[in-house]
Amino acid sequence: MGLTARPYRDEDDYARMRALLIETFAVSGPPDYCGLGDLDWWRYTGGDAPDAAPPAHLWFAGDALAGFAWTGGDQVDLVVRPRHHTTETLAAMLAWAEDERRARGGDGDEPPSLTAWAFTRDQTMIAALRGRGYERTDEALCYNFREIGDVPPVTLPAGYTLRHVRGEEDVEARVAVHRDAFAPSRMTAAKHRAVMGAPTYRPDLDLVVVAPDGAFAAYCIVWYDEANRHGLFEPVGCHSAYRRRGLGKAVVTEGLRRLAALDARTATVNSHHDAVPASRLYQSAGFRPLDLTYAWKKRL
Repeated sequence: MGLTARPYRDEDDYARMRALLIETFAVSGPPDYCGLGDLDWWRYTGGDAPDAAPPAHLWFAGDALAGFAWTGGDQVDLVVRPRHHTTETLAAMLAWAEDERRARGGDGDEPPSLTAWAFTRDQTMIAALRGRGYERTDEALCYNFREIGDVPPVTLPAGYTLRHVRGEEDVEARVAVHRDAFAPSRMTAAKHRAVMGAPTYRPDLDLVVVAPDGAFAAYCIVWYDEANRHGLFEPVGCHSAYRRRGLGKAVVTEGLRRLAALDARTATVNSHHDAVPASRLYQSAGFRPLDLTYAWKKRL
């Protein structure tokens, strides 16, 4: 049966996309291109209007969702059900994404370009990208993985405490630490409020380290896929004024402890492959690199 495609329509489509992620992870396991938390994060922080319709295009086999493409800026993310993960399907999705990118035009005098991602082990995706003229860049993300197992106790410097976000009273401070950790950042209070309304968001897994002066010094959000008993850390950050004190490890360890209390089995977190401090942090928290996903770029 051939696949049919159409634009994203409504919340029913978002539910289909979430179900696809759960089912795909259950079949293929890690590494995965997109988790529930990734999808929610993209949707509620990706644009200037948190309530805007997601920039997604869906492919169907009959009435069943076979995959989707999510565009943003000059890149596209592809998610495909394992039995439809073929070079032909991926090439068709890339062709659509290229047309969509061309329609938005280039940046000034530069022609538009499109970037897609492929794990080193995903030879099917790599073949589809090469077949359409993409070239691998040096940019890559490291997919870090660990089984929950035994989680050590959290250790903090004297005067620091760790807790979860309490709602509206913490939004401004929560946004402030994020903006500093990822400066320059387009994160806003409106976006974080939107994130707090996401289907996978749990306030008890939106964690912050509080400094002795009351400022938020470090933070992370953990997104829990209850069906697969899997946790995703996205994002993790530490304010520039409070680095090198073990606060990043402390907030990640607390996230792992809370996942263990929810009976989670595994957890993942992404980092840039050349970001040595982040790599050391996650390795110290028990994560190990599972694969690299490289950026592949095509001039259109």
